[in-house]
Amino acid sequence: MAPKVEVHEESSILQAVILTECDIDYGTAITHYNPKVLVPLANTPLLDYTLAWLERCGVDEVIVYCRTNTHTDKIKQHCKRFTSRREDCGIKVMVVVSEDCLNLGDAMRDLYSKSLLKDDFILLQGDLVATLDLQDIVAKHKENRLSDKSMIMTCVYVNKPTETTTTTAAMEGEEERGKEVTATLVTAADTGKLLLHRRTRSKSSKISIPTELFQASSDLLTYPAAYDPSLAICSEVVPSLFSDNFDYGSRDSLLRGVIEQEELLGYSIRCQVVQDGYACRASTLQQYQRVSGEVMRREAYPMVCESSLTSHRIRYTYDPFTTTYWEPSAKFTKGNGGTSEVVVGAGTEVVDAGTVIITCNFRGNGGASEVRLGNGGTSEVVVGAGTEVDAGVLLTASVVGDHCTLSDGVRANAAFIMNNVHIKSGCKLDHCYIGDDVVLEEGVVVSSGCVVGPGVRLGPHVTIPPGTQLVSRPPSSTPDHHDDFDETTRVKEADPSICGVKGKAFILLPEETNQDDDDDDEESSDDDGRSSGQDDGDSEDALMMMSDDEHSENEFRREVQESLMNGMSKKSAAENMVLEINASRHAYNVSMEDVLTTVTQGILRAGQKQDGGTEPTWPGINTALKCFVDVLRNYVRKGRDQLLVLNAIEKLMVDSPEFLPATQKILFNLNQTFEILEGEVILHWYKKGGAGTTAFTTIKTSIAQFIEWLEKDSEDEEDSEDEEDSDEECS
Repeated sequence: MAPKVEVHEESSILQAVILTECDIDYGTAITHYNPKVLVPLANTPLLDYTLAWLERCGVDEVIVYCRTNTHTDKIKQHCKRFTSRREDCGIKVMVVVSEDCLNLGDAMRDLYSKSLLKDDFILLQGDLVATLDLQDIVAKHKENRLSDKSMIMTCVYVNKPTETTTTTAAMEGEEERGKEVTATLVTAADTGKLLLHRRTRSKSSKISIPTELFQASSDLLTYPAAYDPSLAICSEVVPSLFSDNFDYGSRDSLLRGVIEQEELLGYSIRCQVVQDGYACRASTLQQYQRVSGEVMRREAYPMVCESSLTSHRIRYTYDPFTTTYWEPSAKFTKGNGGTSEVVVGAGTEVVDAGTVIITCNFRGNGGASEVRLGNGGTSEVVVGAGTEVDAGVLLTASVVGDHCTLSDGVRANAAFIMNNVHIKSGCKLDHCYIGDDVVLEEGVVVSSGCVVGPGVRLGPHVTIPPGTQLVSRPPSSTPDHHDDFDETTRVKEADPSICGVKGKAFILLPEETNQDDDDDDEESSDDDGRSSGQDDGDSEDALMMMSDDEHSENEFRREVQESLMNGMSKKSAAENMVLEINASRHAYNVSMEDVLTTVTQGILRAGQKQDGGTEPTWPGINTALKCFVDVLRNYVRKGRDQLLVLNAIEKLMVDSPEFLPATQKILFNLNQTFEILEGEVILHWYKKGGAGTTAFTTIKTSIAQFIEWLEKDSEDEEDSEDEEDSDEECS
C-alpha cells in the first residue's frame, strides 16, 4: 500500500502545464513552418486562447512545455510578447524545453526531475479553447483531496451532444470526432470516483460494464460518450507515478494503470462531468474548423473575435446579424480605383441564406462607394487587417487573414486563409487551408481537404485534387529545416498539369497512403483498409490522413507479432511475454478486447511463420499454441473472453483464408487439449452465427463434425445429470 498523500489545504501558487507538442498535429505542410499552438484560429494563435482562459481563471504560473526544435524560439518569443503587451498581466509564463520529450509521460518525468511542480497543477493541451469555471473545478478537487487522501487526479469531461453545429461551418462526419475525443465513463454516483474509462470506438448503442464494478459501488453513473478536452487537475503525486512507471506514456495509460492497480498503488482518480461552459480542442483539422465556427458564433464567449486576447482591445467590428467581423483597415476595391472602408450595417442587403456576398456600388469614378453585406443566415466570416476584397467575392464560413487580396469572382466556402495571400479572379476554395504568402493565379480550384503550405504558387486554371498537401520546397532544399520533416513523408515535384504553368509547389505524400507502393506497406491495408484520398468526395477522409487510434493499433499489432516471434525463437517464459505485451498495450493505449484479439491472431500467425512458408500447416500452428498457451490463458478469464477468441479466429479467416483447413483442429485443441475454450461457449458462438463475417459460412462447414461431437457430448452430460438427480430422488 502506497503512503497516504499529504494534502495542503492552502496553496500559494496555482500552476498549469500546457503541452505544445500535442498528440495530433495538422500535418507537415502546416506544422513544418509554424508550431501547432501558434496556428491562427479566427486570426488569433491557439495558444492565446489557452493563456487568456488560464489568466481569467486565476492561474498564477503557466509552464509552456515544448520539445527542442526549430519552433522553440517562436514559442518563447510569442509567450514573451503575450505578457508584455498586457498592462495588467496577472500570469507568469515560463517556457520549459526538452530534447527527449516524445509524449506526455516524458514531459511529466522531466518536470518531476526538475522539481518544477510543487503542489496541485492543471494539465492541458495547447490546442484547447475553453471557458469552463476552472476556479470551481480546482476548489472541488482540493475539497475531495481533503476527504479522500488517496485521490491524486480529477479528470474533467463535458457532458454535451457531439453534434451541436448545423451551419456550413461544421464539417460533416462527426462520427470521427466522437470516436477520437469522447470516452465511455463509469463512476461511483456518491463520490465521482472513476471506475471505468474507455475510448468510444464503435457505433454500437450497447455498453459493456464489467460486473466487478458493482462490487465497488452499488450505485453507478454511466456516461456513454462524454467529451474529453484532455483537461485534468493533478496532485504532485502524478509526475512521480510517471517517473516510476515508464510504461505510462499518455494520460489514458495512467488512468488505466491506476484504475486496474488501485489496491496495489493505493491511489484513485475522480472525474468531474461539467454541464455548463465551453471546452473543445482544435486537435485535428476537422476540429479546427469546428472550433473556428463556434468561436465566430460566440459559443465560446467571452472568447470572441472582436476582442484581442493579448491586449484586450477591440480590433474587429462585429455585425450580429451576419456573424461577420471586419478589421477597420480592411478595404474593398474595384478596378477604377474607388475604395471604401467597411461599414457594418450600412446598406445591408439580404440575399441567399448562409452566404456573404460583398459588392461595391460606386457612385462615380474614384468617388465614394457603398458596401453591402448580403446574408440571410449565419455567415461566420472574419476579414483581417489590410485585406482588400474586390466586388463579387462570395465568402461562406471562412476566415481571411491580414494583408490579403481577393479578386473579383472568388468563391470561398469553409476556407481558412492565412496572411499575405493573393487570390486572383475566378478562384474557388472549398474546405481547405491556405498558408501564408500563397499566390493563386486565375481560375484555380482548391478542392476539399487540401492543405496549401506557405509560399506555394498555383495556376492559372488548374484544379487541385481533394486531399492534396502542397509545400513550396522539398525538404532537402529547405535550409535548417530538412530534418524536421516527418520520416513517414516523402515529396515529389508537382506536375504542371496539377500546379499550373506558373505553379511552384511540391506534393507531400505520407507513406501510409501512398498507392504506388503496392505490396510493401501491409499496415496501410490492415483492418479497415482505409487510406487518405480513398473517397475523393469526402472532405473529412481527405483531410484526415490516418487517425491516431488506427496508427496506435497498427503499431501495437506489429510489436506484439515481433514479441511473439522472438519469444518462440528464444523460448521465453510466459510471464516475460505477458510483461512485453502489457507494456505495448499501455504504450499505445489499447483496450483489453483489442489485446486479446491481437494475441490470438498473433499466435496463429507465429505458427504460420514457424513453418517458413506462406501456407500455414497444422504442425506449425500446434507448436505455436503449445508455446503460448499460458500467454493466451492469462487473458482468457471469463466467458466473454472466450467469445473474443472465437471472433478473432473467425476474423483471421477473413483476412487469411489459408487458415481455414486448420480451423477445426484449432478449436478442438483449444477446447480439449488446452482447456481454454468451453464447449458451451463454442456452441453458443456457433448457433448465434459467430461474428457475422463473410467467412463464417465456410467455417461452419469445416467445423461441422466438431460441433456435432460437442452437441452429442453436451446431451450425454445432460442425460448423466438427469440420472444422478433421479437416483438422488429415489434414495
